[in-house]
Amino acid sequence: MMAIAFGGEDAVAAATRLPTAPAHEDVMHLNFDGESAVAERASALRVALSEWLTSLQVAPDRVYDVVLATYEAMANAVEHAYSSGQATGTLDLHAQCTPATGRIEVTIRDRGAWAVHEPDSTRGRGVPLMHALADATSVTSDDDGTTVHLVWDSPVPT
Repeated sequence: MMAIAFGGEDAVAAATRLPTAPAHEDVMHLNFDGESAVAERASALRVALSEWLTSLQVAPDRVYDVVLATYEAMANAVEHAYSSGQATGTLDLHAQCTPATGRIEVTIRDRGAWAVHEPDSTRGRGVPLMHALADATSVTSDDDGTTVHLVWDSPVPT
């Protein structure tokens, strides 16, 4: 099994140098731990995820679905997990892809307490979007934070 782990300011640059998955590899991993839960970092992680999936020769339509659903989960962590007066929190992004089967799993984890916002007709579409884009979606929260787990079971039909 090959594991790729990096983070911090060099994440996007490192993602552009990722090798194509060798045919004998069972599961490929992309891991970012303790990333700042800020919009700029979530955007950089979105780019890194897209480039990583593309390097694994995942179909462009599937890359789009995975990246959009994952970004929605990260945006929720940025916006909802940490109070505005609090120091910047963190989030983790863990992705794995099994090229032979096309299965992709992504987990996004924060360590905050969910901030509730007033109802608004322009809000509240992120979780339903994640459910629509992924084959399976779970969102769990406890005293240690929130975890979103997204699964795509098979490649996009050709």
